Amino acid sequence: MKRIASVIGMPPENADVYEELHAAVWPAVLAQLSESHVANYSIYRDGEMLFSYMEYHGHDFDADMAAIA
Repeated sequence: MKRIASVIGMPPENADVYEELHAAVWPAVLAQLSESHVANYSIYRDGEMLFSYMEYHGHDFDADMAAIA
């Protein structure tokens, strides 16, 4: 298993759209994450900062991330 985390900034004018888009994750997105061997994916927001964490259980990270994109 590979643990991956990232921190990115979010412009304050995007906060409302971010909240709207992340209020309910689409089932297709959740299915693709699972098919791409991603587990325990979480995003935490603190003001304008976003911290994400995921666990990758696959063997071809580049191909799986391309499938998610």
